[in-house]
Amino acid sequence: MPDFPVYLAHDHMQRPEDYLRDLEGGVSGKIVHLTVDAWIDAPSQEEYDHAYHSYDGFRDRGLAALTNLHGIAADPANKVLVIREFADLEKARSAGHLAVIAGNEGGKILGSDPSLIDAWFPMGLRHVQFNWAMANRLGASQTEEDDPAKPGLTEFGRRTVKAMNERGMIVDVSHSAPQTILDALETTSKPILNSHSGGRAIANKQQNLWDDQIRAMAENGGVIGMHFCSRLVLGENGVQAEIADVVRQIKYVVDVGGIDVVGLGPDWVLGDSVRDVPYLGNTGQEDISWTKGLEDSSELPNLWNPLVGAGFTAAEIEKIAGGNMLRLFKDVLPG
Repeated sequence: MPDFPVYLAHDHMQRPEDYLRDLEGGVSGKIVHLTVDAWIDAPSQEEYDHAYHSYDGFRDRGLAALTNLHGIAADPANKVLVIREFADLEKARSAGHLAVIAGNEGGKILGSDPSLIDAWFPMGLRHVQFNWAMANRLGASQTEEDDPAKPGLTEFGRRTVKAMNERGMIVDVSHSAPQTILDALETTSKPILNSHSGGRAIANKQQNLWDDQIRAMAENGGVIGMHFCSRLVLGENGVQAEIADVVRQIKYVVDVGGIDVVGLGPDWVLGDSVRDVPYLGNTGQEDISWTKGLEDSSELPNLWNPLVGAGFTAAEIEKIAGGNMLRLFKDVLPG
């Protein structure tokens, strides 16, 4: 168990046993992306594509997932506290509970009305990632980075950034197009998050960030959660990454943007076969893998000694593990 707080920027594991495993692995808290706009149970690719490009069902799935989280947190045996304000983080830590920040990946739960923030906020939603891998009404995604017709954040997206700033919600630009990220940085009055990414100069995948984007995130006071998914760590498909590869990614982003911009965003997603099988099939990700030795939160302690070996000090590792995320939470969340 580490003697420093560990806060993860991006994770999907949300069953009671997942939360207990997090605690056993030394995790203090995490942003749980309760729904992803790609989680659509459709029997065929055609039906999947149709459902994805519509807005039907996204809010219902988000509400169901958020209701489920509150049900889990209501049972003391699960040791979960849903975070509504910054002070709740210390309450969770003092009680030995996992601090869970409720989030969404993809943004379609907002439809096209920023006032929906006012409906989601009282229910505990404190995070929205604006894109998955396809465009929506908030702005262009990573897959449209070269499309001049969809250059960046929409007017609705700008209004949503401002509304989230006002209420104390975390704006996440992972999976967004470079211009969308830049527009969000220009619009926001608070630090923002890129919850699961890496350095694109050493792993050329669209989800990763070029050096200028890393520096812009650092100038904003934001945090980049370093991904553990093999293809994003390495920049190639079909090969499993090693812990040394994750350390290389962390070191690269620190060298470009400084120690204060780096966090951990492992994006663990596999574990629910009913959900995972259609998701991976419909999105062409059957060969997806996570870094060997970092395949779930029980293995997270495997990262600390390699970071020491790479020359990081104890104070720097504490920032990477959770200190930088804790600072972002303080700057953004209410109270």
